[in-house]
Amino acid sequence: MKCNHEAEIEGIKKENAALKASVDDLHTTKTWLLSEVARLLAKNIHKGREMTAAVAAVNNAMSAVGVNSGLHSDYLHALKLKTPYSEVPLLNRNAAEELNTAVACFDTLTFPVVEDLPKLTDAPLFKIKEALTFASSGSSEK
Repeated sequence: MKCNHEAEIEGIKKENAALKASVDDLHTTKTWLLSEVARLLAKNIHKGREMTAAVAAVNNAMSAVGVNSGLHSDYLHALKLKTPYSEVPLLNRNAAEELNTAVACFDTLTFPVVEDLPKLTDAPLFKIKEALTFASSGSSEK
């Protein structure tokens, strides 16, 4: 009977040690999430292809609208010289629509790095870190 209790006690001690290790891991994970995730997400979003493409599209479309505004002003001057509107160089008649499209794309932009995080709920910490550290892979930060 005594051996049976000792075996049971040993089993409980092992279970207790496993639970303590699990709690320690959860504490480490929580600490890392609270201290690092926001910074890494911002860096990943900032350096992500999606953000670069969206900002470039808006920038290019805004430039075209600005160029068109300048061309319109020049055209008014050209009218005095009787130059046809269709002959005004560099005029992009679709610039305003392209800007609206670019802004709409920017407003609906999604980021895979953020959308994929819920899939990592049961992943170990090293897998979560791997998913979030691509933006800093060129630096010494991890």
